[in-house]
Amino acid sequence: MDRVKNPCVLLMAYGAARSPEEIPAFLADVRGGRPPSESLIREFVERLRLVGGASPFHRITGAQAEALAARLAAAGGSLPVYVGMLHSEPRIAEAAARIAAAGHDAVIAMSLTPYDSGKVVDGYFERLDQALAGTGRPLRTERIRSWHDQPGLLEAYAASIRDAASRLPAAEREGTALLLTAHSMPQSWVSAGCPYPAQVAAAARGAAERAGFSRHTLAYQSRPDGVRDPWLGPEAAEELRRLAGTGVRSVLVAPIGFVSEHMETLYDLDVLLQGEAAGLGLRFTRAATPNASAPLIAAMAEVVLGRLAA
Repeated sequence: MDRVKNPCVLLMAYGAARSPEEIPAFLADVRGGRPPSESLIREFVERLRLVGGASPFHRITGAQAEALAARLAAAGGSLPVYVGMLHSEPRIAEAAARIAAAGHDAVIAMSLTPYDSGKVVDGYFERLDQALAGTGRPLRTERIRSWHDQPGLLEAYAASIRDAASRLPAAEREGTALLLTAHSMPQSWVSAGCPYPAQVAAAARGAAERAGFSRHTLAYQSRPDGVRDPWLGPEAAEELRRLAGTGVRSVLVAPIGFVSEHMETLYDLDVLLQGEAAGLGLRFTRAATPNASAPLIAAMAEVVLGRLAA
C-alpha cells in the first residue's frame, strides 16, 4: 500500500447475539428488519440455554483482534486492529466511524470467514463502503475476501484435529472417520459463480493431510429450517447416517468452515449432530475451532502484512 502513512486493520464478521436479551434485535437485523415471531425467539433462546446461556463469539473475536495486533507489532507492522459486525454490535459502521476519527488514511478490511462466500462477504464490504462514504474522508481500502489457502490456517485446523484425535482410545483411532463440516449455502449462489465450495474442499484436503488422515468426508451444516431451494450437500446428519451404514462406529467432526466457536458449532454440532450420532450408536468426538490459536493468528498476520507490502 504505497503512500499510506497511517493504515489500520478491520476484521469483519457476521455477528451474534451475546445473550437472550439480544436475540430479538439480532434476528430482526438478519431478517432485514422484519420482526421475528415469538416462537422463533423462544426457539433461539432455548438454543442459547442449551449451550450455556451466552455466546462466546464476541469474546473470541476480541481475542483474535488483540492477538493479531500483537503479532503485527512483533513483526514490525504495528497496526491498530478494529472489529465490525454485520448484524450485531460493534457494527461495521461504528468501526468505520472510529477509523475515520482516528485519522487513518487506509484500511485493510479482512473477512473473518476464510472462504469467499459470495453474497455474505459482499454484504460486509457494501456496508463498509457505505459507512466510509458517510464519514466524508477518503480512505484507501484493501479488501481480503478469502484466505482459505494460507498454510497457517490449514495448520490451525490440523492442530485442532490432531488434539481431538489424541483424546480417542488408542484402539479406536484407526477406525475413526474424519468428517469435516462447513456452513451450507444456496446452490443458486454456486451456479452463479461463487467459489465457496471449491475453496472449502481445498482447505478440507489440506487440513486432513496435515492432521495425518489419509481419508476424510466433507459435509455441510446449518441449513435454515423451511428453505425450499436446493442448498449445498450432503448435510452433516445425512453423512453421519451414511458413515454408520458402512460400519463406522467412531466419528471425529471438525468444523473447518469456521474460525471461532459460536451457535453453529455449539448448538448445530454439539447438540443436534451429537444427538444424531448417539441415535446411530456412533462415538462422537468434536475438534475445536481455532479461535485465537497461534497458527491462526500467524496466518492472519501473514495475509495482512502481504497486503501492506504489496
